[in-house]
Amino acid sequence: MYTPSTSSPDKCKVCSGRACGTHFSIPSCRACAAFFRRSLSTKRKFECFKACPDSPECKKCRLDRCFSAGMVPTVNLRIKNSDRERSPPTPTVLSTHPEITLLHRLVANYKDFARERLAFEQDLLGSSNEMSLSPFQLFPSDESQSFQIYIAKFDFTNLVWRGTAERSTTFLTNSFDEVYSLQDENKFTLVQNLIFLLYSSEGYFRSVKTFKERPMETFFVSLTSTLRYDGYPSFFEGSAMINPTKPVVNKLIELNALSRESLVPILDRMNLSEIEFIASLVVALWSTCSHTNQELARIGDSYRKRVFQELHVLYRDEFKLENYATRLGELMTFTNTLQICAAATLAEIQFFNFFEVFDKNSFASSISRKPAIKEEILF
Repeated sequence: MYTPSTSSPDKCKVCSGRACGTHFSIPSCRACAAFFRRSLSTKRKFECFKACPDSPECKKCRLDRCFSAGMVPTVNLRIKNSDRERSPPTPTVLSTHPEITLLHRLVANYKDFARERLAFEQDLLGSSNEMSLSPFQLFPSDESQSFQIYIAKFDFTNLVWRGTAERSTTFLTNSFDEVYSLQDENKFTLVQNLIFLLYSSEGYFRSVKTFKERPMETFFVSLTSTLRYDGYPSFFEGSAMINPTKPVVNKLIELNALSRESLVPILDRMNLSEIEFIASLVVALWSTCSHTNQELARIGDSYRKRVFQELHVLYRDEFKLENYATRLGELMTFTNTLQICAAATLAEIQFFNFFEVFDKNSFASSISRKPAIKEEILF
């Protein structure tokens, strides 16, 4: 069982100030991480001050301390192939286009959501004994923080996704004004569908941008953990939260394979930008929830319409595509496929729950139940 660390925040191993997470594989503050990153990117050669010795202002000594403390250059595993180079251009920096307001807000809120989740996972990992792999770069590419990647374990994954669900309510209320006043049952429906959509897509979105191997054998289970398809036996090893019989394990592998085989070819072909990925996620979320009741259907129709309107402007004015009907069509294909994968995963988990495959206190059990919010507050 993993529990968040209750100890005082780690000190930066470079300057002994307050660390704000793991950067370049060690606990460090943002200032030292930014200095190390700039030094690597500019490839500057610093000279030591004459009257140093080891002065805080001496950049050479500061860089030496970074290396001595254990900082290592970020491992950037993004590989471009000829197919991706032929993909339509995608923006790397969002503009302030006056007709793209909702999508910009969604991207900003998603980035905050990802940062909060990353900090939560790092706190959990600080008190765990999981096997570390190597530092990776957080994707999308305009995120500057690097972090350590771990081999996924089922019990840890349960904690991570429970934390994700707790933080998702802030993302939803900040992104959609109407969510704040929804009844608890409808809020649960939104959170439930968002979690399964994220689980079915986000890891593959990041994996496609990271791993060259095809068919993809390694994928992100969370922001800080990965799993190989041949590593499922160790994924369930020692778990107290699931009864991993062979049929159960095989079905879970099958569900993840469905996402891989359905989504990865589209992601490879399109080289989706983050703003497109989030647009698809939002359309899928409201399309799925609109089947629940009239209130969610009304809200969902409004937001889906706005997303489509802003995508037209994005493709016309930002991407500068003369004929973007094909790309918009592929994006909708991705969205529909995402809904299918998420619905299949939710249905199968609910089936497992009926036969008590999961411990009743596990997150997998609680998120897949029919909501009984008044009796049991989950988030």
